[in-house]
Amino acid sequence: MKISVEIFNSRKTFNRIFSDDVRKYAHTRLHAYCSQYVPGGSGGMLNTVKDITKDYVHYKSPYAHYQWEGELYLAANGSSYAGKNESKYPAGKPLEYHTPGTTSHWERAAMVAKKEQLASDVEAYIKRK
Repeated sequence: MKISVEIFNSRKTFNRIFSDDVRKYAHTRLHAYCSQYVPGGSGGMLNTVKDITKDYVHYKSPYAHYQWEGELYLAANGSSYAGKNESKYPAGKPLEYHTPGTTSHWERAAMVAKKEQLASDVEAYIKRK
């Protein structure tokens, strides 16, 4: 069986598939699929304080970066708490996640488990346009 696809206006087709609204929709769906892997659960601060754009999902909580990296960060005095103008540095010790299934780099875990569903969601969204 031979299948051929003819695209009459490649620029219009490309713009339809990779438009800003499609990209934002894809990030919105990715965030939904990531929530079960994000430390703190779906009601935790990481999942409630966020900014979803066409370019990224930004978790805005003060500790999001450290949770995503999966490594303990400490202030110069050895404390896990840093003052307002104080920096924290990687301590070389992995974080321990207490909720089963949560992990650092949660987008990777979501893509392993949900990539086909994400692709189907985005495909259906594009078809509805």
